[in-house]
Amino acid sequence: KLAERGQVYSSNKMNRFLSLVLVTLVLLLSNCSERSEYGKKSDYEKLGAVSTVTTVPTVSSVNPTDNSTYNYPATTVAATFSKKMATGSVTTNTNDTSCSGSYQLSSDNFTTCIKMSAAPVASDNDTTFTITPASSLSAVTTFKVKITTSVTDISCNTLGSDNSSIVGFSTSPSGSGTIKGSVKMDNGSALSSVSVALSIYGTTVATATSDSNGDFSQSSLGLGVYTLTYTKTNYLTVSQSDTLESDNQTLLVETMTQLPDSCSSGTISGKITDAVDGSNVSTVALSAYKGATFIKSSTTNDSGEYSFSDMDPGWYSVYSSKSGYIDEYFLAYSCGAQANQDSSISTTLPSGAMRIILRWPKTAPETAQDLDSYLYSPDGSGDWHKIYWNNLVQDYGADGTVTLDKDDKVSTGAPPGDETNTISKIRSGTYYYQVHNYTDDGGGGNSVTNLKNSKAMVKVYYNEGTCCTKKKYYIPNDNGTLWGVFTFNKDTGFTASDNITTDDP
Repeated sequence: KLAERGQVYSSNKMNRFLSLVLVTLVLLLSNCSERSEYGKKSDYEKLGAVSTVTTVPTVSSVNPTDNSTYNYPATTVAATFSKKMATGSVTTNTNDTSCSGSYQLSSDNFTTCIKMSAAPVASDNDTTFTITPASSLSAVTTFKVKITTSVTDISCNTLGSDNSSIVGFSTSPSGSGTIKGSVKMDNGSALSSVSVALSIYGTTVATATSDSNGDFSQSSLGLGVYTLTYTKTNYLTVSQSDTLESDNQTLLVETMTQLPDSCSSGTISGKITDAVDGSNVSTVALSAYKGATFIKSSTTNDSGEYSFSDMDPGWYSVYSSKSGYIDEYFLAYSCGAQANQDSSISTTLPSGAMRIILRWPKTAPETAQDLDSYLYSPDGSGDWHKIYWNNLVQDYGADGTVTLDKDDKVSTGAPPGDETNTISKIRSGTYYYQVHNYTDDGGGGNSVTNLKNSKAMVKVYYNEGTCCTKKKYYIPNDNGTLWGVFTFNKDTGFTASDNITTDDP
């Protein structure tokens, strides 16, 4: 019996010893040790221990994504891993602007790093980690994200190498403004109860509805590039994009014509001409897009004519390109066969020059026959010279010229028509630009509504020396015969006027 008791005692002692060994091995493994007094991992396996997983984790995604724009104010950054991570290994700097921790954000290529308000917050079963800057990220700035090799998964595997942004993401400008516009039917009548969704960088931030006049407005919008999507039962959904670019700006977008969903496919055709001399421009490369999707290409012939056949009903952005000319786009639509969808393009400009192009399409019913541009150029003594159909050139000698290059009217085939001004050298002082409905100046009939229904628009190109500024201005949905379009001063830039009156120019 004593021998049996001794054997039992010896067996229990051995069991306790083996349990202690196994617990020790597990602890060693959980602490990511590659070697110990017991040898390599293969030796653990010989003793019956389970091997750890050796697949290394990777960074699946970072939000904001590389080469994207984050709407100001930017508040969080999130990184998602391919595996469940050890939360204690994902750290960041919360005390200062040093680049410490395994999860870093920097605007100067990691010379310094953004201070965070707290440790990274884990979610999605410890695969996603979100950091929040202690202060809002600066506007109009590029930031890069770095995840270092000190992060580990729950099996103690580390990243193969530091994961760092290639380009980084940018923040939009600070400030806010208002976007307004109008919606009409294809016969020019106002279209009410249209839902207008306003999205910025892929996120819908507001929804407006057109009123009985077809007008809508949305205030308190952050700055950046917006996509406006128009929807209404029995009408084709359509989108347009524009940029709210300065604090307190009121952006008037192009009046949108919403087509009925009964429209059929057809051919889009028209002509491309030179904005200065009106000549037909051949070999212009044209690309039609619906949203961001490329649909079809075309090239103008010797007569400047183009066509896109078998186009599904709806609106398209048509981009034009030709050597020696400024790249541009115009809108065209398909609802059966639609001809006379013309556009004009401008040659490139020398440094310091500006070109202004007024253009109006042929509408049904016809609303504008002869629109005239009026450009007021500062004379250097506090007054202005008026460049219009009765004063085509103002010569300032060494300070350049201001010209009315092209004057379209009924006798020259308008509509569609365009008028073009060129300022060879921008002078000090303020320029004023207006559009007058010459045809309806005498009053009567639809004289006060024809201008707003003309779909007139103004394009401006300005070569500042370092880049070419492009601006577009669209006719407001107001009654009158004189449209105040914009003012310009080389010190303060462009200011939209966006008013229509019955005053004389």
